[in-house]
Amino acid sequence: MLKSGLVSVSFRGLAPEEVAKVAVASQLEGIEWGGDVHVPPGDLERAKQVRAITERAGLKTFAYGSYYRAGENENPKQDFLPYLQAAEVLGAPSIRVWAGTKWSWRADESYVKRVVEDTKIICDMAKERHMKICYEYHGWTLTDNRFSAVDTVKLAERDNLYLYWQPNFTLTEEENRLALKMVLPYLDHVHVFYWDANEARFPLSQGQTLWKSFIDMIKKDGKNHGLMLEFLKDDSTQQCINDALTLNSLLI
Repeated sequence: MLKSGLVSVSFRGLAPEEVAKVAVASQLEGIEWGGDVHVPPGDLERAKQVRAITERAGLKTFAYGSYYRAGENENPKQDFLPYLQAAEVLGAPSIRVWAGTKWSWRADESYVKRVVEDTKIICDMAKERHMKICYEYHGWTLTDNRFSAVDTVKLAERDNLYLYWQPNFTLTEEENRLALKMVLPYLDHVHVFYWDANEARFPLSQGQTLWKSFIDMIKKDGKNHGLMLEFLKDDSTQQCINDALTLNSLLI
């Protein structure tokens, strides 16, 4: 049910062919292709090429990692279309988007409404193509904590809207476990990395016990999820191989 993968923006400086080679060498199963470098929105020829690269390598496209910001668009139907088209050609089953540009505690009711209304529109567009929309779980967005993340999903009232999740290393293990438990019913994919509260990166093996506790929780829901490596120490391809060994051992 759980599959290991790579976030392509971990290697922005590598061509898609090289990213795929790293994923294969790491014995990962799929890739979240980023929309900033590897598959820009609207570049359908590039999306077609990257899909072919992915399939030839025997990998799956887990998601299209877009940088679309819900609530920040004058015409969501028009503005989201290039992202949707790229994801469709790429063969991505889900599109990652961002819930605005404000921390939840700074967002007033009117801003939340803007983000939610935008989200409804793009979810409906995605559903016509049998795709999911997933909010990134991240600071400077409405989905910066478990309460606001779940509230925002519920407000949008769309059955193809999901959440990503990643731990917040400024919180305790128990606080992160509580966050994961709360978002689990809405979970699509997980970003996997290990760093400290100051964002200094470490090998995933040093956080193996912590990540085992998270993955054990995820396993219990019995659903399909991609767990994708990012924020690799030194942006190293060898570190990707090493971290993948750790991750794959936890998914057994």
